[in-house]
Amino acid sequence: MNGLSPEENPHIPNSPARALFLMVCAQFCFSVMTLLIKQAHKIETFHAQSLNQVRVHFGTWESVFFRCFPMMLMSVFLHQHRSKKGVLHPPITLHNVRWLLVRGIVGAASMACFFHGALNIPLGLASFFVNSSVFLIGLLGHAFLKERLTLQRTMFAVSGLAGVGLILGAGLDSTNAAANSSSLDYLISFISGILAAFAYFSVRKMPSIPGNTIIFSLSASGVALATGSFLIFEPLSLPKSGIALTLLLFSSVPAIVAQFLMTRAFKTGEAGFVALGQYSGPVFATLFGYSVFSEVLTPLQWLGALIALLFGVLLPLMETNIASKRPAQLTIATLRIVKERIRLP
Repeated sequence: MNGLSPEENPHIPNSPARALFLMVCAQFCFSVMTLLIKQAHKIETFHAQSLNQVRVHFGTWESVFFRCFPMMLMSVFLHQHRSKKGVLHPPITLHNVRWLLVRGIVGAASMACFFHGALNIPLGLASFFVNSSVFLIGLLGHAFLKERLTLQRTMFAVSGLAGVGLILGAGLDSTNAAANSSSLDYLISFISGILAAFAYFSVRKMPSIPGNTIIFSLSASGVALATGSFLIFEPLSLPKSGIALTLLLFSSVPAIVAQFLMTRAFKTGEAGFVALGQYSGPVFATLFGYSVFSEVLTPLQWLGALIALLFGVLLPLMETNIASKRPAQLTIATLRIVKERIRLP
């Protein structure tokens, strides 16, 4: 997504095992970032209750700001560092400027919806929603990128979305929704996946733009939208608890590490194969939510999560034509393909 993949640039080494490992590590770091932010929110909520305060002002846009501001500074530093080393940056045309703005604004809006969900519904479900962009990309790629839409790809993408739909339906049902979560919280979280898909399409419209420039557009847009929210709605509200503030500040560290691990992953292995590791994110998030916050999913949510996980992992393998296998051969074919890819030098 950020930068060229090995099949697009023969000068980049193709190491599938390493790329997949980097993507899993990136998803782990992203989950740690969300864990720190949600823990900070929980501590701040407890702190406010101890002071008999009605509500906690620290929330979504503070999370976006502290996620994006350090990343923006890092992007500027890398740009200057590469310029000093004589690295040439391709000229940015008006066409690219427009798509950078679209990518930044839509991506930042997706991030805000994700953080709102992560703070108000189980972590694992918020992660599943934002990763549902994989299925939307599979279905809408024909319309936006002129990609070939096969029957198998359509069936896999629709099946994955059906799993996400079960999660959303259970959340919209007030009798099944998790405690302290509303139907609106689930809907906003679901929108994060839709926006993430369109952000991906905008990236594909800028094949010549380097990854650090795209990261800058996202982080700068996040800072701008968060600042606008502070000016129009509520001012920036830092946590009053020292522990919560520390967790919020340190949440940017795993976020930065995750961003560069993910960028490196897509530069090291085939994009379709690397995407197999993307759905390790919801797994990590679900484990963190259960072990740290005692978040329990309903049976219907578990069913939807398992369906989304299954087809989220299988969809990137569509290029290997395993979908043409019979059901009894599908598992064996998948394992053989993964084994062969990992053995590649």
